[in-house]
Amino acid sequence: MHQPSKWWTGLIPVAALWIASGTFITGPVETDILARARDVAAATSPDTAAALAISVAGRDVRLAGPEFAKGQGAVIAQAVADATGVRLAAAEFQTVPAASPYVFSATRAGNQFILKGDVPSPTTRARLLDAAKAAAPNVEIVDALAYATGAPQGFENIALRGLAEAARLDGGAFALNDKTYSIAGQAPSSAIYEAAIASTQQLPAGATLGTVGVLAPEAKPFVWSATSDGVATTLSGVTPSIEARSSIARAATGSLPGRMIVDQMQIARGAPTGDFAAAAAYALNELGRLAKGRVAIADGAYTIVGEAASTQAYDAAIAAARKLPEGLTLARADILAPEVKPFVWSARNDGASITLTGMAPTGIARDAIAEAAVKLFPGKTIVNQMGIARGAPEGDFVAAALAAMTELGKLAIGQASLTDARLAISGEGAAEVTNAIVAGSARASLAAPFEVASVDIKEVSISPYVFRVARSDGKVVLSGYAPDEKTRQDLLTAAKLAFFQDAVEDGLKIGKGAPTNFGAAVKAIFGPMARLASGSLVLMDGKVDVDGHAIYAKAVEQIKTALSGALPAGFRLGDANVDVAPAGPPVAAAQCQPLFSGLLDKGRILFETGSANLSKESLAVLDHLVDLAVRCRDADIEVAGHTDSVGSADANLDLSRRRAAAVVAYLADAGVPTTRIASQGYGETRPIATNDTAEGRTQNRRIEFLVK
Repeated sequence: MHQPSKWWTGLIPVAALWIASGTFITGPVETDILARARDVAAATSPDTAAALAISVAGRDVRLAGPEFAKGQGAVIAQAVADATGVRLAAAEFQTVPAASPYVFSATRAGNQFILKGDVPSPTTRARLLDAAKAAAPNVEIVDALAYATGAPQGFENIALRGLAEAARLDGGAFALNDKTYSIAGQAPSSAIYEAAIASTQQLPAGATLGTVGVLAPEAKPFVWSATSDGVATTLSGVTPSIEARSSIARAATGSLPGRMIVDQMQIARGAPTGDFAAAAAYALNELGRLAKGRVAIADGAYTIVGEAASTQAYDAAIAAARKLPEGLTLARADILAPEVKPFVWSARNDGASITLTGMAPTGIARDAIAEAAVKLFPGKTIVNQMGIARGAPEGDFVAAALAAMTELGKLAIGQASLTDARLAISGEGAAEVTNAIVAGSARASLAAPFEVASVDIKEVSISPYVFRVARSDGKVVLSGYAPDEKTRQDLLTAAKLAFFQDAVEDGLKIGKGAPTNFGAAVKAIFGPMARLASGSLVLMDGKVDVDGHAIYAKAVEQIKTALSGALPAGFRLGDANVDVAPAGPPVAAAQCQPLFSGLLDKGRILFETGSANLSKESLAVLDHLVDLAVRCRDADIEVAGHTDSVGSADANLDLSRRRAAAVVAYLADAGVPTTRIASQGYGETRPIATNDTAEGRTQNRRIEFLVK
């Protein structure tokens, strides 16, 4: 029976079953068709399929996305429509615009790496994004790319290179404008800077270089240095550019030939103003003067330390450190002179100039020695060839050099040298110079550890050989030469005895070439010469010339005869200009006694032993007593004789009387009026000293002049 009001309710479960069955069947079909559609699209257009949006409804496929080439969408849609199971393929493609210029950029900004600009395909886009993630793994990759056609040839390779380089730079920015490759940013290290610069010099095919704004890392302080151990030279620190580094390396090769150059220099910003490569080249040139050492430039402050290779190099290095190139200031100059062993210094006198050679321990010492040479050798040219070195002996080297030059000044020509602490002197001596004199003087002036090693002086023969005696106003001056120190001392002693009342001045020099019996000849002339009131005598080689004034007339010929007769063989009397001295002024009687006593205190009247014969050594005393007796014209004089106590009293009394009478006779023979002179002998009765000693007895044997 038909009941419409009831049967429609049965349709509800039937519909539900139908819908359910359609759903369970359609779902797997759409999934399968979608997969097929994607595979077909990828196979048909591998580079662009990734940009498509594909959806499936039942067995109908809908395609949407960019069309990178004309007709590309239709080709893809037809291929999808032909796929198994697809009933219908509907396409909605948008034509990708052409870009001109074709622009791409990759920029690091804070914690983001932004890719922006044009990209020719999804595949290229994916590769660029993957490369960006690999190059900058710890930052956010921002995809701001847009599809565009018109990419230059090799776009992908160029873009990959650029973004990789930009990722390594702080604030890195790469830009590609058509084929023009530009990059900027600050390299965090010298290695990255150099790699970035090198990358711009070998671009991928199709690229041309545009703007390069890659900055090296900044160095503060900006320090560069070069260190040499004598075998290798290591260049380290920073330079302002690759070009400067190359220039500095070339300068190192030129300034340090034969040494291995180890280049560890890096590139950085922050160099001082000026030509840094030139400043470094200057420093390397100075390093070349050192056997080993180091030079450095720190923000324009220059340092040099080390040991000079030679004394000439030391001087040059010190001079250069005092006059640096513009842009450099001196921070430290610690340059050691080379060490030499043995340590030798010398001064050579060629008669016209003094040449200083060898080593001095410091510049101050060298200057002091040169200044002393100027003072010690006035009028001579000083040639300073001294170097500076280490290794000098302990002690005052300058004082030792001055002592050596002082001795050299005594030579006509010669050399004085110090080898370590040992002094050697050789040459031709001046007139007064002998080995003994120079050696003795040098030993006295040298302080330990310095010592005299050798003295080899060729003594000069004096010609003509001259000896002089000049007597006047109570003074006798000896001048000229004596052959040696012993003879000089003997002559001085003899002169003081002969010229008993005069001061004897020594003006003698030591000189070789004296004639035979020189000392005997000089001593022989002292006695006659002492009888003169005043005068001079010159002994030249073997000839004696005299010019003087005798005290009284009869003494004139006596003195000449005595001079002639006293001279030994080989000597002769030449010119003898002797006359009588003018009479001296009268002396008051009251003043005479002190004058007689003073004269006899200085010179004694001597006799031959046991007799009244006057000794010739007393003639000078007697002549000067004659002078006093004549001038004391108003005085009555007693000549008193005395003896010691040796022998009998009677014999001594007689001897004293005869000796007093002999003196009066000498005065009378000289022209003294005897009317006011008497002689008296007292024997041993009036001693003035003990007779128990030889000295006392000598004092008791005497002649006295007593003014009455």
